[in-house]
Amino acid sequence: MRTTLDIDDELLGALMEQLPTASKTEAIETAIEAYVSHRSVARLRELAGTVDVEDLSTELRRSDRTT
Repeated sequence: MRTTLDIDDELLGALMEQLPTASKTEAIETAIEAYVSHRSVARLRELAGTVDVEDLSTELRRSDRTT
């Protein structure tokens, strides 16, 4: 998909220095993928400790012994 973007030259230059073999398109796609991945991990970390999980290990062990 073609999209026209107005990107700061210095910012794009800094990105291109980090990915010297990439085209502008590849560099921007890589940056977007990294951002999306980073945000996904951050959201998962925010959820840590927010879900109550019942410990059924003792019941499962007893169940295994009776079968």
